[in-house]
Formats: sequence, structure tokens, C-alpha cells
Amino acid sequence: MSAAEGGREGGIGDRSATARGAVRPRLTLGQHLARARDGISEWLSRQVDIEAGERTGFFMIPAALMLGIGAYFSGPTPSSLCLLALFTVMLLLGSRLAGRSAAKTFIVALAAAAAGLGFAAWEMQRTGTTIFAGEATVRIEGTVAWRDQDAKGRYRYRVDITGTERPHLSRAPERVQILVSSRHEPIGIGGRYRGLVRLRAPSGPAYPGGYDFAFGNFFAGLGATGFALGPPERADEAAPPTELSPGQRILRLRLDVSARIRSSIGGAEGAVASALITGDRAGIPDDVESWLRTTGLSHVLSISGLHMALVAGFAMAVVRVILAAIPWCALMLPVKKIAAVVALCIAGFYLLLSGSNIASDRSFVMLSIVLLAVLFDRPALTLRNVAIAAIIVLALEPHALMTASFQMSFSATAALVGVYGGFSRWRATREEDRRSRAWPTRTLLFLVGLGAASLIAGAATAPYAAYHFQRVAPYGLVANLLAVPLFSFWIMPLALIAMVAMPLGLDSPLLVLMGYGLTLVFEIAHFLHDRLSDEPTGIMTASGLLALTLALAFLCFLSSRLRWVAVPLAAIGLLLAPDRSTRPDLLVFEDGRQVAMIDEAHRLIPRLPRPNAFVQEQWVRAFPEQPGAGFEAPAGRPALSFQCEALSPAPDKGSNFPARVTAAADSAPTADNATAPGLPPAGAKTFQSAGVKPTTIASSRRQRPMAFCRATTRGGIRVTWTDDYRQTGRACDEGDVAIVARAIRLDACRSGAMLLTLKTLRRSGSIAVYGDGPGPRQVASIDSAPEPWNRHRDAPWPETWRNPSTAVSSQPDVSAQPDSSAQPDSSAQSDPADSLLGVSPAGERITPDGRQTTPTLAQPASAASSSP
Repeated sequence: MSAAEGGREGGIGDRSATARGAVRPRLTLGQHLARARDGISEWLSRQVDIEAGERTGFFMIPAALMLGIGAYFSGPTPSSLCLLALFTVMLLLGSRLAGRSAAKTFIVALAAAAAGLGFAAWEMQRTGTTIFAGEATVRIEGTVAWRDQDAKGRYRYRVDITGTERPHLSRAPERVQILVSSRHEPIGIGGRYRGLVRLRAPSGPAYPGGYDFAFGNFFAGLGATGFALGPPERADEAAPPTELSPGQRILRLRLDVSARIRSSIGGAEGAVASALITGDRAGIPDDVESWLRTTGLSHVLSISGLHMALVAGFAMAVVRVILAAIPWCALMLPVKKIAAVVALCIAGFYLLLSGSNIASDRSFVMLSIVLLAVLFDRPALTLRNVAIAAIIVLALEPHALMTASFQMSFSATAALVGVYGGFSRWRATREEDRRSRAWPTRTLLFLVGLGAASLIAGAATAPYAAYHFQRVAPYGLVANLLAVPLFSFWIMPLALIAMVAMPLGLDSPLLVLMGYGLTLVFEIAHFLHDRLSDEPTGIMTASGLLALTLALAFLCFLSSRLRWVAVPLAAIGLLLAPDRSTRPDLLVFEDGRQVAMIDEAHRLIPRLPRPNAFVQEQWVRAFPEQPGAGFEAPAGRPALSFQCEALSPAPDKGSNFPARVTAAADSAPTADNATAPGLPPAGAKTFQSAGVKPTTIASSRRQRPMAFCRATTRGGIRVTWTDDYRQTGRACDEGDVAIVARAIRLDACRSGAMLLTLKTLRRSGSIAVYGDGPGPRQVASIDSAPEPWNRHRDAPWPETWRNPSTAVSSQPDVSAQPDSSAQPDSSAQSDPADSLLGVSPAGERITPDGRQTTPTLAQPASAASSSP
């Protein structure tokens, strides 16, 4: 009997014995758990061995680097002592566990996290941007660092400040951006800018948790923005011309190329063509940007991987074809490597010409690694190269990690390269000869691949678009399928050929043909924009974004079955992503004028009939309307609205207070809904008071009427708003939340009501008010310990200049003066009439919204026009 037969008989005997009543020993719960633990441990060990064989531990370096940078910017700034302690712990662990591979990986990751903290701290140390501390009218002088022109023909200058006067600013920003609407001779790069401007600090978040524009401006070196009060002064022709630096020469070349492209193509097509070639996006019309954004095509406007790859790929293909057509070159020279070098040089010139930004820098670094891999006969398109590009970008600009550009750029690249790698490994196992395929099959596969790439990139970037912009383009796949082939085979090749032909003067016909392709793209985007919806997504939580980011990282960077951990992580992220917290009852922008309530159906109820479009769009996307959501309004309660009455404008010097005029909210003329400066809106009321001639309320911008508004939120909070500081006491008495859109010294109501003024809002930023407690609860956009890019909110208000010609000849009735604590804040009031009239000691008139306007220096104050 063979051993196999004996085994079979033994098995039969065992089963029969068991059947006759033999009972196996039952395992305890602890033994079951031990077996499960051993099985899981063995499975994990096999997966870790696979990852070790694929050397995926390298990806821990950029991941830990991001962790350190994120910890720096999201939490309190770590001190040098904390960094030293972290390095000490790293060294101790290294000495104890240096012999184990897992320990080595952990030590390297810890070192990378410490390096991330160090890089971020170093960048913060070397970034010395002075953010302007408020608003001021000042005469500046400086050097033009950049110039562009918007769709309305207005010029924008970036000026490096060399001096200020009238007043001399003790805390002047190093660089400002000025919008000039007046006609003037354009000033070139390196030229001198001198003129009267109105400067203001960058806008803060529109709501708590929103995007803070001061963050980007701080690291870009831009300390203030503003507009010119008249054209810049003409430069002194006798002054010797300044020698341009190499960087300024490149900028001048960039401007000249942009001007040539726009003159050759014209219209919106010329502006977009300029953006594709030189990165100058200033002249793109708003409607075109809206079409591209809502259809998921806005990525074509930013020079990124698509543009860099098309330019370098087309250049490399052309060089290879030319060299291959020469028999001696094809036989004796490494044609592919020569083409790679030429493509790298062309891509470098493209980067210099288009300017530096996170997307273009990442694209160039990635492309350089790919082309260098071709030179050294190494695999070109790998996730390791993506990781190296991320390390280089983060080491140079750590703050880029917190920007949408970095997150969306690298997420799309990682997803595409990861899927491409998996598809390449699968295709290598097939024996099908791809060269035997017919051209219809190849065309179909190309379109399928293009659609898959658009779908993958869209899915990878969707969480970041929802988090930063409260926007997801669900129909971007359709738009990209139709538009990307036009860019790949028509627009970008013509752009490269036109740039080569431009020194010879042969570029105009090529640019015109390029414009026809862009016209077709616009038609596609406009057609889809009008027929496909673009609904806002609302606020997305940071925890949901983090879970989805981890899911993407596991899926793309792991090689073993551990990558399927991404599935439960993605499910968790989708569950955590929607912000299910209670919506605020009231939103107040930091300018004090933009105020809105949110009702039961999540509709925004703004105070103004025509609110600021920029702020309103951010609020609508963060708190979208959801009919049927929330609870129903109590029966019989009227719809939420602001009930406003018009007040008299600020009186002229020497006059008594004019009488108050009441009007309906829809006809109350305010500066925000006036039809045009200097013209009364329809239904404007007139009034006459003792010592005041009959006048129209909105007869001029200086005498625009003030208002007093009341409202009750869905939670029962009484809200009062006014831009007349004389009504502060009334606002405090009649409301639970009193908003005074003036910079008064008073910071609290004696009635116990919450008081918000321009002075408090300057420090806190925009406010969200909740009615979920016994009283109103406010949440500020800016922390009590502000970050470096918001420390200007604690700095003193900028100096003002008093025009000697604005002498006060008469005094008002001081007995009519209100409580001084409710007057505009001024450190040195020389005339009691100044506080009544809203005129600062510097001779600048304070408009009802708290801003100051400076009279023209050569004119008396009565003849000066106020700032817009």
C-alpha cells in the first residue's frame, strides 16, 4: 500500500472516529485572537517585503517633509529649542535602532519632518515683507518692477518703493501694486513711478476659515494694493537712464512679446494667447475666465505640466525628425539625447519668459528630471521623479504646500503617473504587437486615454478644488475631451513655431491661426457653460481633505495590497468632508459695510440691494442655498430682511446737524447702490434744515447719506447697523449686535450688546455671529495671536498729512457734539469741528464708510474730489 493510499485511509479513519463521537478541542477566544493576530502579522510582513523590494520607503521623505511644513504653518511657530529637541530625539533613536530597516526608515522620516520645520522657519525668517497697516493717501516714488494691462485698458504697476511723502510713512511697504485708470504714457520696466496713490492692506478672509489674501501677498513680497489718484507724474528727462538688470531685461522682453501677440491676434483670443506663451493673464475678460472655470478648463490658463510637456515634447519630436532625416546624424549621433538637451533648453527659456509660479516651477523640475533620465538611460516617468520634484519645490518655497496650486498640481501629476505606471506594467505582460493596430483603433485608444487622463486628473484634484474654492467641475471630462486635442495638436505647436519665427518677423500668420483655435475653445466652453450647472459645494472640512489626501497617497505610491487601504480612507474622507456644523446667523465682512443674514432655507439676505460681488460670491459658495434644508420658519413670522432708514449726510463745518430723513430701504440712496458718482439715484429724497440750503441727499459722493438699519436673524438676534457714529448709542440700545461702520474709539456697549466697529473688525477680520446660545456668539477670522502675515493688524494706523490750505474759519456749536467716545478715532484732534464733520487732523475728510480722502494738494479742500 502506497503512502498516499495510507494517508487516504488514515483520513477516512480519522473522520469515522470523529463521526463516532471524538470531539476536537475547542479553541478559546484568546487562541482565536492569537491566530488572527499571527495571520495578520504574517500578511503585513509579506506586504512590507513587497514595498521594500519596490523601494517605496523613499516616499516617506516628501511625506514627512510635508508633515513638518504643515505643522509649522497650521500651528504655533516652533522655537529653535523645539527644533533642537527634535533633532536630539532623532539622534538617540538612530543610535539605538540603526540596525533595523524599519527603524532606519523611521529615522529618515523624522529627519525629513525636522527638515520641513527648518525650511519653513528659514523661509519665514528671510521673508521680510511689510504689510501695510491700514489705508492712507500718500505720494510715492519707486521703480516699476512689473506692468500689465487689464481688459478695460487700465494699467497695473508693481512698484518697489524708494520713498514716500505727504505723509512720510514710517512703516512703508517695500512693494505695492497700483491700478491707474487715467490716461498716461506707460512706464516701462525699471522706470520711475511718482504720483499720488491710495494704499490699503490686502483683504482678509471673507468668513472664518476662508482664504486669506494676505498670506500669498506676504510671501510674494507685496505689501499693499491701491489705485492712483490721477496719472503718474512724468519722469525727469534730464535724469540719467538706469541700467537694467538681466531680470529686468527678461521682463521687458516678456512685455514686448505679450504686446506683439495681442496686437497680432486681438480680443480675448490675444489675451489668452499671451497667457499661454508669457504667463501674462491680466487682459483676459471676466466672462471668458468664467466659462473656462466652470467647465474645468481654467488649468489651460496657468502655465503648468500640460503646456511645458507640449512645448518640450513638440520640440524634442521636431529635433529627432530633423536629425533622423540626415543619414550621418542618424548613424553616428545619439539623436534622442541631443533632442532631449534641446527640449530642456527650450523649456528653460519658456520658464524664464512665462515667469515663475508654483505650477510652472513644478512642471520644469519634473520635466528636467524626465529629460535627464533620458540622457542617463533611466526610466523617465516614475513616481520617484514626482517625489524628487516635490522635495525640491518644498525646499525652495515651503509655504507652497498650503496653496491650492501646489496641492492640485502634485495630486494630478501623482495620480496620472501612478495610473500610467500600473497600466505600463499590465501592458508589458501582453504579447500584442501595438504596431499592427489600424489607425482607427489607435485613434480610438488615444481618445479613450485622453478621457481617462481627464477623469483621473479631475478626480484627484476635486477634493482640493472643493476645499479651496467650494467648486467642483463635474462636467470637466466633456470639456477636456473636446478642448485638449485642440491644445495638443493646434494651439501649442503653433505657439512654439510662432516664437521661433518671431525674431524673423514671420509670426503674425501663425498667431492668427492660433487665435482661430482659441476661438473654437471659447465656443466649446461657452456652450457647455450655458447648459451644464456649476453648483457650489459649500465648506469642506480639513479632516475630510486629510483623509482623502491619505487615500490618494496610499493608492498612488504603494505597490502591494496595502494600497487598498485607500478605499476605507476615501469612504471616511467622503463622510467627513461636508461641514455639518450650524450655519452662522450673521456674516460681517471686515469693511463693516457688507453684512448678510442666513435664513432657514440657507439663503443669504444681504443688507445692500447690490452687495459687493467679490464678497457675495465667496459667501454664496461657502454657504450655498439649500431649499428644504434646515427648519421651517415659524408660522406668521415675516421673511428676514433689513429695514433701513436714510440719515442726513455728515454736516459741513459751521452748520448744525441736519434733520433726519426716513425712507424705505429700497429707495434709500447709499454709496453702494448709487447709479453714478455725482448723480442722485432714482427716488432720492431731499431735505432742508436750519442753516442748510435745499439739496439732494446723493448730490455728491462727499454728501452721500448715511443709514440706520435693523434686522432680526433666524435665531432671534437683533441686529443694528449704521455708518453714522452719532447713532452709536442708539444702535447699542436697540440691538443685540451693533455694527458701526466707522473707526470710533468705543469698543463696547454699555447695554451689553456686541459692538463691531471698523477698529474692532480691523483686528478680528470678518466675523460670523451665531445664535446658538443665550446670547450672540462671534467667531473671528483672525486669531488673537496673529500669524506673521497678519501682524499688521496690530500695527499703528499709518500717518496722515494735513493740507495747510484747509484752515477752519468757523466753529460749530460744540454743545451739539456727541459723546467723544463715539467719535472717529484720532490721536490729535486740533479742532472740535473735525470730530463732528468727519475730518481728520491731517485735513483728510473721513467718508461715511470710515475711509479718508485727501484733497488735491494744489486745491482747497472744498474743490477736492473724494476717493472712490
